[in-house]
Amino acid sequence: MNKHTIIGFVLTGAIAMALSGCGQKPASSGMTSQGSSGQNPVSSSEVPSTPKPEKTPTPTPVESKQPIQAHIKAYYGDEQATKLVEKEVTINYPEDKEKYTTALWTLKKAPADSKLVPLADALGFKSAVLKDKKLTLDITVSGEGRLGAPGEAMLLQAIQKTLFQFPEVDSIDILVDGKPVESLMGHMDLPHPMKRVK
Repeated sequence: MNKHTIIGFVLTGAIAMALSGCGQKPASSGMTSQGSSGQNPVSSSEVPSTPKPEKTPTPTPVESKQPIQAHIKAYYGDEQATKLVEKEVTINYPEDKEKYTTALWTLKKAPADSKLVPLADALGFKSAVLKDKKLTLDITVSGEGRLGAPGEAMLLQAIQKTLFQFPEVDSIDILVDGKPVESLMGHMDLPHPMKRVK
């Protein structure tokens, strides 16, 4: 072999070795074709989205009940407290079962700009329960504002007229602090119950 052929083989081998080594990446860098972390690359469809804040449930507003309004007749004494005077008044109450006590509270205060006398000053109306058309009324009687015999008679008449204007009431049983009594103020008999006159 001549000298030139040997040099040609050596150069061809060197070039072949150089070319075969070019396609490899150095293993010492720690880099792989999978990325720097060695984990599978995340595809675009798997990109973690920023966590959405949890929706706080909107509180449902509590419906405030509109008060019930009614026009009723209330009864007071005249200036001399010798006879009953009828007046139309407006009452507001939260629910139907409170209609009766609300109506009775109007007897404690005469209408503005009138010289009428409220007859129920001494009374406090605790509860009124209607069952089988009988209204059981529980009241308190204070020492102040008590009436004489004519005033007590008018007061009982005012209570009856006020409550019997409601057609569902056929009788009224008045209790004082939960107990039946013979008289409200010691002058007039108190029937148990008082019945509607038909």
